[in-house]
Amino acid sequence: MKKILIADDHSIVRLGASVIIKENFPTAEVHQAQTYPEVYNLLGKEAFDLILLDINMPGGNNIKVIKEILDVQPNIKILVFSSYDESLYALRYITAGACGYLNKNTAMSELNNAISSIMTRGKYMSEHVKELYIQKLTSTKSSFNENNPLNKLSNREVDVAKHLIKGLGILDVATLMELSSSTVSTYKSRIFEKLNVSNIPELIELYKLHAKELG
Repeated sequence: MKKILIADDHSIVRLGASVIIKENFPTAEVHQAQTYPEVYNLLGKEAFDLILLDINMPGGNNIKVIKEILDVQPNIKILVFSSYDESLYALRYITAGACGYLNKNTAMSELNNAISSIMTRGKYMSEHVKELYIQKLTSTKSSFNENNPLNKLSNREVDVAKHLIKGLGILDVATLMELSSSTVSTYKSRIFEKLNVSNIPELIELYKLHAKELG
């Protein structure tokens, strides 16, 4: 019997995912969490085979949560289930240690395929993410970045940019990410320099061009 944890702050998503899982894996034991503190509390109490993880929950919302979860349970398999565009985020989270990345706009039936793939082969990639992975392996770093300038950003810079695009100020981002305001300002300057933008509206427009969704 597999133990699966659904971590999402939207009850309708948890319900839908639970139904899909129980229909296709009737013997699975399904648990739910709606915040990261709840996730860590459950992980500290019992072992899970798989966590279906929304990366935009209260108490998290950056790539470091993958390492934090694996530090608690090194053998757990993580399937990121997010509204963020897989073109920008999937490879970053898979490289960080997730076993797969599934966009929430994908048909729910694909959730079954993703879980089955992870349980049997240890990994899941959509056809689009596979193409990105092959492109990254076969392209030079410069050509890969030219195809999508957002690839120039580090994981930390992506997290900062994501918050800035949502309208958060330097102090808000610093508090959310547990950084100093000067560190966030430095990240902001690097983001603007790498993407050749001079203000937040330009940053938003660039994201609209190169990311299907901002989450």
